[in-house]
Amino acid sequence: MNKLTIDVLPTWWGCIKNKNYRKLTYIMLPLLYILVILGVSSQIAQNKLTIDTLAIKSMDTYAEINISNEDKREIILQKYQLTSDEFDVLCAIVLAEAEYNSYEDAYAVINTIYNRTKSNRWIKSVNNKFGNNKGENLYYQAIAPRQFTVYEHGAYKKYLGDRKSIGYQAIIDFLYTEELLHNYLSFRSHYIKVDGSETFSSKGNNYFNEI
Repeated sequence: MNKLTIDVLPTWWGCIKNKNYRKLTYIMLPLLYILVILGVSSQIAQNKLTIDTLAIKSMDTYAEINISNEDKREIILQKYQLTSDEFDVLCAIVLAEAEYNSYEDAYAVINTIYNRTKSNRWIKSVNNKFGNNKGENLYYQAIAPRQFTVYEHGAYKKYLGDRKSIGYQAIIDFLYTEELLHNYLSFRSHYIKVDGSETFSSKGNNYFNEI
């Protein structure tokens, strides 16, 4: 109840007790009723605003929102401006390049492609091949010539439509949260040693060339 309503109530009660003011009271009663309603409505609105604000503050990251992978997928498509088919190809390339059944390595591969969309050198290279603004797109970074042999040789097709593997979950998790695992732009297979490289799983790729 707001301050205006609180101030009016005692005055109104005093008028009722005084016979000389009863007629005035009858006139003021509808107005008082309106004031009370407005006061209650205002308090409810303020309480709802407080609740809504707290709810928003409690969801500081996407990770705190409990939604399905399919819903996350739709958010990812919009966020990165990808078609469903493009995203399927992107996922298949990542799964084909990562260590089989390794969450960490799939996460590291998609992280690498993401890093390339933030590197001026890689963006320029892809733009020159596919046109302006393509270098900042995950799909075009993944299909760029002479980058991922699994795409050029067609080995990625084996993984098209895979939405149940742990590697697919890693892709969803990374793109949904954008929590970086590393800052590398390149990798080689686990059996190809690269000085200063880092691995994230037992037989995963060797990652190097920081952004």
